[in-house]
Amino acid sequence: MIERIIEFAKEKMEGSHTFDHVLRVVRFCEIIGQNENARMDILIPAAYLHDIARPLEEKNGSIDHAKAGSQMAFEFLKSIEYPCAAEISYAISVHRFSKGLIPETLEAKILQDADRLDAIGAMGIYRTIAYSALNGRNVEETIAHFENKILNLKDLMHTNTAKKMAEKRHQIVFEFVRALKEDLTQIGRQI
Repeated sequence: MIERIIEFAKEKMEGSHTFDHVLRVVRFCEIIGQNENARMDILIPAAYLHDIARPLEEKNGSIDHAKAGSQMAFEFLKSIEYPCAAEISYAISVHRFSKGLIPETLEAKILQDADRLDAIGAMGIYRTIAYSALNGRNVEETIAHFENKILNLKDLMHTNTAKKMAEKRHQIVFEFVRALKEDLTQIGRQI
């Protein structure tokens, strides 16, 4: 059934959150889930399906992709008679950073950790800059995003495995932001 889940997720993905992001989140979930003894039959489908409604939100900002995606995933999983549809739907519903939700299940905590891990490190820098360029953010606004969100993610990890993984990734972002601010200072711009 996992092949059907992957195919469904691929069909739904477009926009700034590509299927590459999903694959990285899946890989983080595999690593963390194995170390934390998670139920992989819940965790891996949730990882594949966690952003299926992101394109809907990008087209209509009033849609919460986590809430809509959790409902879409639930209906799809029921249609293919996949067990654990409710648990998967729950993990998806609470994965989002901006809502500040604290997951109650291990699998939901891991999904949230994995999604956040992809926002830090070298890939996180790349994603942030690409998003900033696409949305017309200047360098100061981009630095503010790093400082207000990205550099805080390390301290929001739930699992011990993710906390360890986040340390190095956080340091990469920290050094990049420090160097970027230093470069701007050298040309007379204050941040």
